[in-house]
Amino acid sequence: ASVARGAMSLGLALGNTCSTMAVMRQGALHVIANEQGSRSTPSCVAFSDGETLVGEAALGQVARNPRHTVIDLLLMLGRAFDDPVIQSALARWRFAACAAEKDGTVAVEAPAGKVVGALRLLSLLVAELRAAADAYIGSPVKEVVLAIPPSFSPARADALVEAARAGGMRVKSALPSPLAVALLYLSEHEQAGGARRVLVVDVGGSSTSV
Repeated sequence: ASVARGAMSLGLALGNTCSTMAVMRQGALHVIANEQGSRSTPSCVAFSDGETLVGEAALGQVARNPRHTVIDLLLMLGRAFDDPVIQSALARWRFAACAAEKDGTVAVEAPAGKVVGALRLLSLLVAELRAAADAYIGSPVKEVVLAIPPSFSPARADALVEAARAGGMRVKSALPSPLAVALLYLSEHEQAGGARRVLVVDVGGSSTSV
């Protein structure tokens, strides 16, 4: 996750498989665990018995509730339903996806005939992560430094920023995730002698970038 030096901003890396959050405290990086004690949270949302479940709770009931357990949140974000990537994914999704009536982007069918868009789904994950960060820090976290997947188009990056805002965060900065990691590394390994070359390999659950 990207982290703002010296400030109580949440560093947030939203992944298609899992998401991670961290803060910088007293010059040291602290990766924040969720309520279950895990340092990464499944990027998953489910609708079950009138409740909305997020993260570990959502993934834990997928076997008995596959139709209303949604994965691939980042894959869906900012894409039209007729995008070839989405059409290819439909074959393996066990939940029902559709085109949002307003703009044709990807949405999913929820209980009681409701339709929930990808941006809204991702904002629920952001809100869950923020709550865990609030508990860890002991006070509300309002700002986020957001890591953007380098493969994202400008429109999809904007959608990711909007999802963070909808989850209750003020986006202080948004950086490509490999750049965020490189900046963090350099901040922790400062030394005299001029420029340095650092190769960053960003290995995700569904893609890898350099």
